[in-house]
Amino acid sequence: MGNIISKQQQALLASDSKIGILVTRDEDGYPHLTFISSIQALGESRLTFGKFCEGLSKRFITERPEAGFLALNGDMEFLRGTAVYDSSAQTGKEFDEYNKKPMFRYNSYFGFSRIYYLNVDDITPTEKLSMKKIVVGAVLTRIAALFQKQSVKGALGHVGKGIFAELDSLKFIAYYDGRLRARIIPVIQAGPAGTDRVVFSLLPFGKEIKRIPKGCKAAVFAVNLKMESVLVKGIYEGVHGLPRSGRFVIERVYNSMPPKNEYIYPSHDAPETITDF
Repeated sequence: MGNIISKQQQALLASDSKIGILVTRDEDGYPHLTFISSIQALGESRLTFGKFCEGLSKRFITERPEAGFLALNGDMEFLRGTAVYDSSAQTGKEFDEYNKKPMFRYNSYFGFSRIYYLNVDDITPTEKLSMKKIVVGAVLTRIAALFQKQSVKGALGHVGKGIFAELDSLKFIAYYDGRLRARIIPVIQAGPAGTDRVVFSLLPFGKEIKRIPKGCKAAVFAVNLKMESVLVKGIYEGVHGLPRSGRFVIERVYNSMPPKNEYIYPSHDAPETITDF
C-alpha cells in the first residue's frame, strides 16, 4: 500500500457511474457504511465527496475523522484504502465543479450543499473481482448457511433478507483495526443464514477474512442493482464450519434507503429520524 492515487485510479474515481462506499465509525464504535458515488480524487493525495442532504455519515466523519473507502467500476475493478477527514466547504472550485454535474439518484437530480475533504492515509493497488470465484463462493455460502443455528430474533425483515439473498447484489464487510484504520472487504458471496446472521465463504478474499479479529464490532452493507440497500451492524464471530465460512451476528439493522433512513431493528433503536444514509 501507499498513499499516492495513481492516474488510473484517479480516472476510476472520476466515474459518475461507479459504486462508492465510505466507512465511518458510529458513537458506539461500529463501522457505518454509506453508498457515496460522488467520492473522487483531488490530486494524488486527497479525496472529496459531496453532501446533498443531512446524514449520519457526515456527522460521524466530523466527530471521528478516521475513514475508509472503496470504489468499484463497471469492469469490476476496484480500489480501497483509508483516509482522514480534514475539512468541508460550501463554496470554492470543487463546490462549483460538483454542482456542474448533478448526480441522478432515486429518480431525482441532486445538487450538493457541502463538499468534504479527506487526506489519503493508504490506498491499495487497483484489483479486479473474479466472478468465477464469487459464483463458487456463493454456492459454498449457501451450503454453509444450511448448518447455522435457527433464527430467534427476526433481525432481518423480508426486504433486507431478500437483498442479502440476491446473487448479484454487492456486499461489503468493514471493521476497524487496532490502529483505528477502517478495513473493508468485498464479500459478494455473502448470504443470510436465517434472519439473525450473515455468512460468507472464504472464496474469494479468504486470507483477508481470516484476519478479521474474532469478536470485533463489524458491519455488512448490501446493495442490489436497483440501488436498494441495507446495512447491518453486529459482531463478527470468526470462521466456522464446513465449508469454512465467516459468521456475522446481527445486532442492529439500518434502512439506508430514502425517504426514511433509520434503524429498524431493534425497533426502539431509533431515537431520532434520519434523513440520509
